[in-house]
Amino acid sequence: MNAIEKTSSEINGTAQDTRQDLHRTIDKVASQAQPLADKVATRAHDSVDQVGDRIEQVSDTVSKASERLMARGKQLGAACQHAGETGRDYVRERPAMSLLIAAAAGYGLSKLLGSRK
Repeated sequence: MNAIEKTSSEINGTAQDTRQDLHRTIDKVASQAQPLADKVATRAHDSVDQVGDRIEQVSDTVSKASERLMARGKQLGAACQHAGETGRDYVRERPAMSLLIAAAAGYGLSKLLGSRK
């Protein structure tokens, strides 16, 4: 039994050494993994911030373009209203001439559209 006890003792000692080696290896890997995880997290946060900045830039550009289009639309509406008022004034001042111009325009359009047959 002495040999068995000696072998058992050696196996227990080897198991203890192996267990300690594994714990040290796990601790070493964990200590190296944490800085890598921190680095990956930092880069991910930076990327999200950059994408957010780009989205804000696009949003600002779209907003400015929308404002310019609205201003142009108002200008165009005002110009159309002015042209309409000018046309009404012209018709009130010169009804006979306006009637002749309208008839000539109608005749010209009928010839243009009628020749498409």
